[in-house]
Amino acid sequence: MPRRTLQVRRRTCSVAVCLMLASMLLELGVGFLGELGSPDLSGEKRKAAATRLAEARIALEEALALQAEGASAGLWYQVVTEGEDGIGIRKEPDLKAERVEDLVRGSVFEVDDIVQNEDEPIFLRLKDGRGWVFDLTPIDPETPTVKRLEGVYANGKTVQELEEDVRQARLDLDKIRGARRS
Repeated sequence: MPRRTLQVRRRTCSVAVCLMLASMLLELGVGFLGELGSPDLSGEKRKAAATRLAEARIALEEALALQAEGASAGLWYQVVTEGEDGIGIRKEPDLKAERVEDLVRGSVFEVDDIVQNEDEPIFLRLKDGRGWVFDLTPIDPETPTVKRLEGVYANGKTVQELEEDVRQARLDLDKIRGARRS
């Protein structure tokens, strides 16, 4: 009889050890691979992520080509005013022109025309066609409204930011496909 008790205890111990080892291996695998998402079976998310990756790659390739040529990628500015409403977008390059919209602090925008008259702010036409904003720097250098950005390309981003966009788009696509990349 005592022999039988010993066998039952061994089996119980073996099962407990196996469960503990399985649990440890599972945790180790999740820690190594990360949580695996379920793949998108409809394909819509995958298509959107693949499109985003392709667009990010194109933007980066264009920026790298421009950088290699030493060419500028356009005139990019950022709103730096301390004003609560940011700066106003006006219909015409005139301080008295109708204000149609605002650009909040931190907004980045591309310019396709500049108008500068003596003793007046510099007017910058937004390339997207929304109107004109002004830079007070020539009149009041102590309170600038915008600053010119150097070394920016597509969407007002630097090459490093565009590289990060490609990396993130790749990770997003992998996640949707159920894969994991680090």
